[in-house]
Order: sequence, then structure tokens, then C-alpha cells
Amino acid sequence: MCNTAEAEQKRVEKPVAEHWYAITPMDAQILCIREVHVDPYVAGDIWLVRGAERDLVVDTGLGIVQPAPMIAALSTKPVVAVALNSYFDHAGGWYSFSERLCHSRDAEALRDPGEESNSALDYLTDDSFSALPRPGFAASDYRMQGAAPTGLLEEGDEIDLGDRALQVIHLPGRSPGGIALWESTSGSLFTSDMLYDGPSGAAWPPDEPVAYCESLRRMSELAVSRVYPGHYGHFDGARMGFLIETQLADLVARPPS
Repeated sequence: MCNTAEAEQKRVEKPVAEHWYAITPMDAQILCIREVHVDPYVAGDIWLVRGAERDLVVDTGLGIVQPAPMIAALSTKPVVAVALNSYFDHAGGWYSFSERLCHSRDAEALRDPGEESNSALDYLTDDSFSALPRPGFAASDYRMQGAAPTGLLEEGDEIDLGDRALQVIHLPGRSPGGIALWESTSGSLFTSDMLYDGPSGAAWPPDEPVAYCESLRRMSELAVSRVYPGHYGHFDGARMGFLIETQLADLVARPPS
């Protein structure tokens, strides 16, 4: 184990990033935005959905570097940010936006994220960073900043962007107010931590397995062309079906804790 002096030396040797975010165009007028100097397991993907009248930011990353100014430079229209859950790696930058939406059951956790901020340090370490956001930064400096929602979402609500609309689907099982956003016209589903695909597995065991299984079944009923998840980039509907089937089988086989 490194002592304090050794840990400080390791931190000093890391460069300060000139650019914190990388931007990748996707299909259906969607951009993927990543904090490329952070392990993708602990830095969630940010999705920018372009509309005719306003743009939608789906999840907001860690918030170590405020995402709102960067998003403003990409958009010429009003921007609304949606937190699909209350976790630090997906809602950490939520505070930096002026218009903020979330499910009502996650509103208090986002307003006062003290417990989530503390739990972040169980995952976010100095080794998570290949470069630093600013000189002298340490993972232990991280604090998730709270903010009150400017609007609340419920099951069945629609977020209208002018020429396109995304429907809110309440998917409990992880975050109490966990939601997905569904755009039926393009077959696009934004799932955040409800479902992803990567080297760490499809997702970690849920807090509420029964509710989570029901949420997975709800997603499987949708005619999905493309999934935009919380980590590791997008995948198609066929892959989603396989992941859901695998997750359900694993949860059914797992003995109760």
C-alpha cells in the first residue's frame, strides 16, 4: 500500500487534461459525451439528443468538470437535463444545468446527495484517472453537488423537443426513481444503469431484485433498435434481448441474500 507521500507523487506525475470530454456523433441526431480520462466503470456516458426546439441531456456524468458550459457550446437551443437516477456517476453534473428534470422519487436524493457523495469514494480512486481535471486534484476531493429539480417526471410523461418526443418509463429496482426514456419513432431507449454491456458485466446486483426483474421485462417488450445505456457505449436491440435474458436467468438462479 502506498503511503501518503507515494500517493502524492503518483498524483503529481499524472498530466492535467487539456480537454476533459470527448464527443462522438451517433445516429438519430444523438451525441455521446464521455469523460475520457476516467475509468468508464465509474464515469457514466452522457447523451445529447438534438431536437428542433430544444436539446435534451440524458445523464450528466461525474460533474468534476461542469458539463453545462460544454453542452452550451454544442447547442444553439435551450437545453434540459434529465437524471435517470440519483447516482454520482450519472447525476454528478446535474447541478450545472438551469433546467433539471428527474422522477419524483429521486428528487430528495438529488437535492441532498450527501450519502451518495460519500459512497462515491468507495468506487472513485486516484487510479480511476489517467489525467487530472486540474492541478493537485485527488479523488478524495470529489463531492457530488446537490440541486433541486426544476420539474418532476412521472410514468407516461413525455419530454417534447419540438420534432421528437421521449416517453418516461418508471423502472424501479435500483434507484427508487429510476427511469428510462423511450423514443418509439426511432426505437431509441436510454437506460442508464438499468442495463448496460461491458467488461464489468451487464450490471451489478440490484437492491430490489423483484422490481428489477419486472423492469427488465418491461424493457424487453419494447421494439428497440438501439440502446443508449449508462456505460460503455450503445448496442442494438438484439443484444439488449440477450442481456435481459441473461440477467433474468442469473437473478432467478441466485439464492436470496
